[in-house]
Parts: sequence; C-alpha cells; structure tokens
Amino acid sequence: MSLVERIRRPAALAFVVWTFLVWTTRIGNVWRDDELDTGEQVSRTLLALSFTVLALAVVVTLARRTSPRTARLAVDALAAWTIAVWLVRGVGILLADHGLAFKLVHLVLALGSTLLAVAAGAEARRAEAAAGGGPDAPAGPTSRTGTSTRA
Repeated sequence: MSLVERIRRPAALAFVVWTFLVWTTRIGNVWRDDELDTGEQVSRTLLALSFTVLALAVVVTLARRTSPRTARLAVDALAAWTIAVWLVRGVGILLADHGLAFKLVHLVLALGSTLLAVAAGAEARRAEAAAGGGPDAPAGPTSRTGTSTRA
C-alpha cells in the first residue's frame, strides 16, 4: 500500500505537498540571493525550515496512523503557522516596493496556502469527530441514559 493510499486525507496531502514546494524550495533561493547578507539568509532559512518540520510532522502523524486528535493537532499547527506567516508576509509584500508580478505571484502563494490550510484543518476536524474524538464527544464513558458517568 502506498503512502497516498495510507493517508486517505487528500486536503492534508495537498497542503503538505504545497508547503514543501513553497517553503522547502525557498531555501535554495535564499542562498542564491546575492543581495541578502548571511544573517538574512539564516533567518529566512529558519523560517522555511519551520514549515518543513511542521509539514513532516503532519506526514508522520498521518503515515503512522496516530490518533485523529494527534493528526488534527499537527495539521492545525501547520495551518495556524501558515496563515499567520502569510498574513504578515502578505501585508509586507503588498506595502513594499516590489513589482506587480512579484506581488501577484506571492498573492497566489498566500491564497493557495491559506485555502489549503483551511481545507486540511476542516478535514482533520471531520476525521477526529468521525472517530469519536471531536469537541462534541462525551468527556467519559456514558451510561444507558446517555449521560456521562464521570463526576
């Protein structure tokens, strides 16, 4: 059985692949940019690596078939980081002195990243709820009357 067949989470898979394409490939671009000093290269590489590590965490939780809650937490961490970074970067890019093409490319990257983050997060929450671990799940074992038996 292939990894894709084992994951069975198309939005999470698309989000991870997109994240790898956008951020992991950024590392090479950073180190080829002669206009950046070493400090800027290191800080931008660390940002890109933060996405790579979070995306790997999602892959591991899904491939190992950890609990739906653990998978959701990994997806939510990557999604929250993605949305926060693109919100800050997006505003900075739009306000900076960049050409229209640069701004449009980064707008597409930001929108694609955000949409995939939202879709993967919703998919993870549905999977958790379907497994009985969603926010509406009872806190403990239930009696025949449907009420919790925990005090």
